[in-house]
Amino acid sequence: MSTHTEANIVPYSGDDFTCITFEPDLKKFHMKNLDDDIVDLMEKRVYDLAGIIGGNVKIHLNGKPILIKGLS
Repeated sequence: MSTHTEANIVPYSGDDFTCITFEPDLKKFHMKNLDDDIVDLMEKRVYDLAGIIGGNVKIHLNGKPILIKGLS
């Protein structure tokens, strides 16, 4: 977490969008893979974000759109 690699920015000429991809440093946390609980928590955060962001922002998780109008 104290070191990082440079961002890999790829040219794109289609519709405007931002794709964020990350690779957790499993070795640093003595893990071989992400367990189901951590993955479930991350997915919950994506749904939380989709519920609060509103507007014209489209949220996708693993290529599938998250269709939530709001958390209220």
